[in-house]
This record gives sequence, structure tokens and C-alpha cells, in this order.
Amino acid sequence: MSEAELRRNFGQVHALHVAALTRHLVACRRACDGDLDLFLVLTIIGERSFTPRNAPSGMSLDDFAQRPVSTVRPEAINLQSIADYSGIPRESVRRKLAALVERGWVQRDARGYYAATDGAKDNLSDLTNSSLRYLRDMAAALTTFAVT
Repeated sequence: MSEAELRRNFGQVHALHVAALTRHLVACRRACDGDLDLFLVLTIIGERSFTPRNAPSGMSLDDFAQRPVSTVRPEAINLQSIADYSGIPRESVRRKLAALVERGWVQRDARGYYAATDGAKDNLSDLTNSSLRYLRDMAAALTTFAVT
């Protein structure tokens, strides 16, 4: 969809986006026991653990579900970088990281860098499905209003 088409149909596209995003955020909050900051810290680590630059070309959902997380080289991210990027206070980020490590969803290496684990991928498969629904809903919304 071009920017002109998006601007022309903004009301409908925005309404569909907000509805889809809200459903996804509710699922995210539920997965993190009501702690959206915990989810945000996890997603920042996930973004660095699975960057577009390092994501294998043509990886299917089945490939994603079955492949070990360690087969994709993560970009380095540490506690301070997460705090700076998110705006969450450093001490709060430290507590969130400790909780994520305890859950087995992230691991910390000897240099202090964090990366997502297979435990996160496996335990959060419902969120992967929620992401898929969100992306499908957005693709449908954008396709519906695109000029052919």
C-alpha cells in the first residue's frame, strides 16, 4: 500500500490496526503474568536475538518452531542498552532480566550480553500464533484498501 493510499484510507486501516494490536498486546500481557515491561524487555532481547539481517531467508513458521534459537547469530545487547532503548529505569530492567533468566527465556553470557533461548520460543508459542494473527489481520487490512 502506498503512503497516499494509506493516508486516504487511514481511518479504516488505523481502526483495524488498533483492534489487531490490542488483541496481541492482551495476549502478550497474559503470557507475562500482567507485566508489559517484562514483555517489552523480552521483545527487545528477541529483536536482537533474531534480527532481520540475520534471519534466514525463506524461513517458514515450521522452520522457526523447530530450529534452535542458537542457529541465528544474535546481536549483542546488555542491561544498559535495554534501559537506554526502552526508557525503563536500569534497576527495573535488571529485575526484569533476572525474572526472564529465571523463567529460562533469556540467557546471559560471560560478557553480560543477553539472548533469547529455545525456552522462550517453546513456552511462548501462543504468542507466536498471536503474532501470526496480527500480521495476517494487518496484511488483510492493507490489501483491502490498496488500489489495484
